[in-house]
Amino acid sequence: MSPTDSCAVITPPQGLAYPAPHALPKAGRFVETPAVKWLRQTFAVLHATSPAAAAHLSYVLLTRPPRVAERPWQACLRERAERATLPFGRGHLALYSWGSGPTVLLVHGWGARGTHLGKMVQPLVDAGYRVVAFDAPGHGHSSGRSATLPEFAGAVAAVAAHVGEIHTLVAHSFGVSMALWAQLDWGLQARRQVLFSSLDHCKWVTEEFARLMRLPQSVLARGRQLMVERSKSPMDWERLAVGEMLAQTSQPTLLVHDAEDPEVPIEHMFNLMAACPQRPLEVHVTEGLGHHRLLGHREVMDRLVAFIGAPQAA
Repeated sequence: MSPTDSCAVITPPQGLAYPAPHALPKAGRFVETPAVKWLRQTFAVLHATSPAAAAHLSYVLLTRPPRVAERPWQACLRERAERATLPFGRGHLALYSWGSGPTVLLVHGWGARGTHLGKMVQPLVDAGYRVVAFDAPGHGHSSGRSATLPEFAGAVAAVAAHVGEIHTLVAHSFGVSMALWAQLDWGLQARRQVLFSSLDHCKWVTEEFARLMRLPQSVLARGRQLMVERSKSPMDWERLAVGEMLAQTSQPTLLVHDAEDPEVPIEHMFNLMAACPQRPLEVHVTEGLGHHRLLGHREVMDRLVAFIGAPQAA
């Protein structure tokens, strides 16, 4: 399969569920590093002496997105944008806009920034769309150093309400779950949606974190509970099954995933499809582009623009 291969229908094996991985991934947020080894030792000591402190540390790490340096091309794209700030909570969100026409809203993943999806901007502007991106709470140039899940989803909805009618919602990775949650509980509406490299349940991120840090289930469970207790908006882990949230939406949807994604295995996409047996979905599968490079690949951008359609049709 080449990066240009795509198909309208992929049928996963009946009852497919992603296997619990045994080897640590070679890319992404869950790679073994010297810092991870040090944290693992810290957790071992805390669990033995103060399980409550271990749970608190897991909460802190799970709600503090990693800071990734802005690449030069991202900085240039940001400088060319029409920039604004949107009050949100006790701080603000950084907003970016390019072009004019019906609005395409870009939602980045955990630890990224609005311009992470920036290579989509020019193809969409050339097609006649206005592209809006933002930095989530605790990300990029938005205020704060941490973010709860309700804050992230609420920010997606706040930006959508601020910019007006959304023609197409484009989200990547963890941002997919937050964009879908914003639709279900915050009233966001979009005519179409394109979902890149999505995981199938928000719990999976915490499970991978616990596996990396070798946390006992009791510590993980308490860390999750702290995330619920300290959220200013209602939060229920069981509701954050991405496939079930996707099944509750009705607009035309395109799923894009790489067959060799080292961060979120493609089995997650199969699980999303299995959760939506009555939900028409279009699918585009690449190979060799991983978790991030598909966000700017030419053939993928052509597929994205073709799926969205011409602004006149909108």
